[in-house]
Amino acid sequence: MADVQAMTKLEGEMLVEYLRTIPSESWTASTVCDPWSVQHLVAHLTALSNQKLPTFMKDMITNGFNFEKVVNGALQPYLGEQGPMIDKLASSVANPTTPGMLKHVALGEFMVHGEDIRRAFGTQGDHPAAHVSELGPKYVKQGAPLECKKRVAGLSLRATDGDFAWGDGPEIAGPGMDLIMAMAGRAEALDRCTGDGVETMRSRS
Repeated sequence: MADVQAMTKLEGEMLVEYLRTIPSESWTASTVCDPWSVQHLVAHLTALSNQKLPTFMKDMITNGFNFEKVVNGALQPYLGEQGPMIDKLASSVANPTTPGMLKHVALGEFMVHGEDIRRAFGTQGDHPAAHVSELGPKYVKQGAPLECKKRVAGLSLRATDGDFAWGDGPEIAGPGMDLIMAMAGRAEALDRCTGDGVETMRSRS
């Protein structure tokens, strides 16, 4: 059985290492997750790493089960200057409190938002194929709020750099991380994919 928490920890460590290379003037750079900047995404991942189920459920009830409002509220305490924020993320990655039932959510958030940050600066991460193979089968079944299931309906996916393959229908073939990003609604990732299903998924992003 895959150790998903260990995968998430590694993804977090790689992201922290990358964040330390970002110039301070770029800390508030825009990302595809408008209106969230790099700073907001780091705060969001820190909040996720410090999440506790009772607190999450209380916040959901208090905010009328408005998931977006809960997530936006949760990241606010972690916003701040670059150095302290990165240090807080690093310590949170080392000692997370994220409930086990959310282990694949955490893995996906670190992989996808980690790429959102990197790609805002024109670069990409090097994610182990095992991480893509673990997350891919979860994402193809994911409904709200990501809506991956709707995007892949009637299509097939094939990673050209790993062993992730899924579905029947017009194919989308490409790097595994780009397939993950495309499922999560990042249409730009489809620019590195080929196949008869590319334009169909692009229209659903």
